[in-house]
Amino acid sequence: MTDEVQVRAERPRSESPVVIEGFPGIGLIGNIASQYVVNKLEMDYLGAIDSRFFPPISVLVGGVAHMPVRIYEKADLGVVVVSSDIPVHPAASYDLARGIVSWAESIGAREMVCLAGITVMGDQQRVFGAATNKEMLEKIRGEVEVFEFGTISGISGSVMNECLLRKMPAICLLGETHSMAPDPRAAVVTVKMLNNLYGLQVDTTDLEERAEEIELQMQKLADQVQSTSAEEVPGRRELQFPMYG
Repeated sequence: MTDEVQVRAERPRSESPVVIEGFPGIGLIGNIASQYVVNKLEMDYLGAIDSRFFPPISVLVGGVAHMPVRIYEKADLGVVVVSSDIPVHPAASYDLARGIVSWAESIGAREMVCLAGITVMGDQQRVFGAATNKEMLEKIRGEVEVFEFGTISGISGSVMNECLLRKMPAICLLGETHSMAPDPRAAVVTVKMLNNLYGLQVDTTDLEERAEEIELQMQKLADQVQSTSAEEVPGRRELQFPMYG
């Protein structure tokens, strides 16, 4: 944890949990998939992550204020989810990744999973995967399309790098999408991959049936976050919070 990033959460009841992070990025796949998992599994709220790097936003659900970056747990499955409704500026990714991975270490997490998107020209709906070591790569080989060459940008890339430095096992699952627009259908195949790898048994029917509605909702939220300028954050005028890192 750093002075710039504060994790304000109860300690999970799980021993050696899997920590899954989902932040907005390409196709908003990370936060659509992570929040859907939280909702369908009826996960317990543990707390939130706060940082002066974040835009000044409170997320309203049913008229009730929520922190934009939240932490949840499903103790009987040994799973913790960090879900975010706001993007992370590249300049803030290092500090946030260090804070998240440091906290994951402090709770004895056995591995981390980053959820992100990848733009591919085509009409398939695959999930690509990468890992921080050969053992984790073998775990996902045969389940995903191995992302052989390329880069993982944004907060997921920073988390993968931090896990690599700290020797914490980690994988990144990248749902295939065909544009930068919100893509719940790509989130569906990403959730199904989590089911395959971790036995979550999350029913994706609702996400599939409400894909068009969710696209509109997420685009509206993305536009609201995009319009929040860095000038509203004291001492951080240089950060413009682009939608995609």
